[in-house]
Amino acid sequence: MGNIKAVFVGTGMIGAGLAANAMLNGYQTVLYDVVPHEKMRQNISHILDILVGAGAATREQADAALNACHFSNDLEDAVKGANFVQECIPERLELKKSTYATIQKVTGPDAIICSSTSKLFPTKLQEGSLYPQSILVGHPYNPAYLLPLIELCGGEQTAPEAIEKAKEIYTGMGKVAVVCKKEIYGFIVNRLSWAALDAAKECVRDGVCSVEDMDKAIMFGPGMRMAVTGQLLTISLGVEGGFRAIADKYGEESTPWNEVYAQGVDEEIANRDPSIGNTVDSVCKFRDYAFAELLKLHKLL
Repeated sequence: MGNIKAVFVGTGMIGAGLAANAMLNGYQTVLYDVVPHEKMRQNISHILDILVGAGAATREQADAALNACHFSNDLEDAVKGANFVQECIPERLELKKSTYATIQKVTGPDAIICSSTSKLFPTKLQEGSLYPQSILVGHPYNPAYLLPLIELCGGEQTAPEAIEKAKEIYTGMGKVAVVCKKEIYGFIVNRLSWAALDAAKECVRDGVCSVEDMDKAIMFGPGMRMAVTGQLLTISLGVEGGFRAIADKYGEESTPWNEVYAQGVDEEIANRDPSIGNTVDSVCKFRDYAFAELLKLHKLL
């Protein structure tokens, strides 16, 4: 994706994991931290070893990526010429804001700054910054080096172009970027995940099932379906006619939202790569193939 210089500020599992994605996809990559260079190198090497072991990269690719990577303990020097900065430092608001001030004195408004924060809203991160339009949240999902999800969320002053550019850069790193349109606690994914966790714990507390059976229920039922076709698409595929027919099937009163969901599913299917199905029938065929492959991994087929 052109000549992208990506700087990763903070080199724990999240920062190093995302840096590995950038390195392996050809970005000019710099890792910045206050720890010694050797510690940073160990962190990224560990991630690359995991990816090689999992078959997600070859040893040659990993070695070449590591050799091309740069390490720095000087933040101002690290971000010179950067197009993109991924901030992965501790969840302390004033520390993040002072870090952005240092970065933006060097980069001006041109470098997009994405925070990996899971709880701080981007509007708070932008307060007092030199170029608030370039700051947003880019929240990955653990383990960041393998799970492709990145949640983007802009603040009150984030430029729409910054969100689009961040989405483009993350896509070039092999990630799948989704946009959270409102600043809500938990953004998209933790909001969903926490609701499922609360329901699971409640069932255990109420004596409905054991912990093991709850996890099996998720893994081999809705969790398996959601892993392949999400939730709204999954439910749509379970009813002939999808959301437009779902109220009739279950004896409920239809609402205008059913048409909104239906149109969203239509768009989602049309946007899929043909190799994973872009019609209802072909999506179902891909789904069933994916289920069989997952079951083989679990030694159930």
